Amino acid sequence: MLSTAQDQRGDEVRVVVIDDTSDIRLLLTTVLTRSGMQVVGEAGDGRAGVDLVRAERPDVVLLDLAMPVMDGVEALPLIRALVPDAQIIVLSAFNGAVSDQVLQSGADGYLVKGTPLKNIVAYVEERLAG
Repeated sequence: MLSTAQDQRGDEVRVVVIDDTSDIRLLLTTVLTRSGMQVVGEAGDGRAGVDLVRAERPDVVLLDLAMPVMDGVEALPLIRALVPDAQIIVLSAFNGAVSDQVLQSGADGYLVKGTPLKNIVAYVEERLAG
């Protein structure tokens, strides 16, 4: 069984958080760190997020959709190409058809903003476990 802090190779899980709202980045970083994951970086827009993913090669990317400079829909395929084995989880206020679209575009999961933080952590852990 996997530890919440380790991936299938036994390495510490590395996470990048990409969201234009600094408070959401802070909350996600805090809860993920407390669960034993290593947040290796945060970005406030899709372009900075792609650059960060290129530099850090994380195991998990939490990605917002509505952001300035480059939105999450545009950033998603670029991130997928950079880290094909990473778990890319979209966390957005949009629901319905948008979730289907991002899943078809390469996201591994989709959560609606407002999901309790403990449920977000549990979902990330489930995705990592396979």
